[in-house]
Amino acid sequence: MLKKSQISDNKLFTFIIISTIFSIILNVFLPDTYLMFFFSALVLFFGIIHGANDIHLIIKDKQQNKSIKSNTILYLISVILITTCFFSFPLASLIFFLLFSCYHFGEQQWTIFDNNTNSALFFFNFGLIVFSTLFFFNKDEVIDIVLLISDFSLSFLFFDWLLIISSILTITTLILNFNNLKNQLNYQFFLCLLILIVFSQLSLFYAFSVYFVFFHSIPSILEQTKYLYGNPNINTFKKYFISALPYWVFAILGLFLFYLFFSEKLEFSLEIFFSFLAAITFPHVIVIYKMKKTPI
Repeated sequence: MLKKSQISDNKLFTFIIISTIFSIILNVFLPDTYLMFFFSALVLFFGIIHGANDIHLIIKDKQQNKSIKSNTILYLISVILITTCFFSFPLASLIFFLLFSCYHFGEQQWTIFDNNTNSALFFFNFGLIVFSTLFFFNKDEVIDIVLLISDFSLSFLFFDWLLIISSILTITTLILNFNNLKNQLNYQFFLCLLILIVFSQLSLFYAFSVYFVFFHSIPSILEQTKYLYGNPNINTFKKYFISALPYWVFAILGLFLFYLFFSEKLEFSLEIFFSFLAAITFPHVIVIYKMKKTPI
C-alpha cells in the first residue's frame, strides 16, 4: 500500500487548484480552436501516458525479459478484444466502461491524500457522482454521443435521476466510511467545489479533460513513479517517461489506426476518443487496483 507525505500532498493539492483555475481562465479568453488543441494535447500526453507504464507495473519485481514480452502480448490482446466488443455490443460496452471508470476515478481521487483503499463502494459511488454531474451539465452532448455510438436515445430526465440517485448513494457511503475518509475531507470538499465549477462552465470534452488530466492522470503518474522508481524527483520522472515512451507512441499510433479503420462510421471527435479510451481503460483499472494494494 502506497504511503503518503503531507508535504507532497500539499504540493499536489496546490497544483490541482492552480491548474484548474488556469484552465477555467483559458476557457473564458481563448477561442474554441485553441482550446481544442490545448485540451487535446493534455489528454493525448498526460492522459495516455499515465496508462503507458501498465506493463512495468505488472512485472515489477519480475526480472525476466520473458515477463515483459508475455505480459505485453496479453495486455494487447485484452485491448483488441475490448475494442471488438465495443463495436459488437456498443451499448453494453459503454455501460461497462462507465462502471469501471466510476470506480477507477473515485479510487484515484480518494487515495491521493490517504492510504485508505478499503472504501471500494464509496469510491464507485463518488466516481458515479462525478460522471453524473458532468453529464447533467452537458446533457445534449452526452445524448448525441450515446446515440452515435449505440443508436440508443437517452431522455433528459435520465440525467436528473442519475444525479439524484448517485448523490444519495455517495452521501450514504460517505457516512458509512467516515472514519476511513475523515482525514482528507477538507481537501476533497474544496476539490469537489472546483469540479462543480469546471463541469458547469466548460463543455463536455474540456470539462472531462480538466478532470481527467489534473485530478486523475497527473496524480496517478506521481503515484506510479513512486511505486516504480522511488520518491518523485527529476531523475525518477525521467525514468518513468522514458519507460513509458514506447508504449505511449504505440498508443498514439493505435489511435491513428483506430481512426483510419473507423473514420467512415464515426467522425474524428468525441465518439472515437471515448471508444479508444474504453479499450485501454479496462486493463488499466485492474493494474492500478493491484498496485494500490501492494506495499512498497
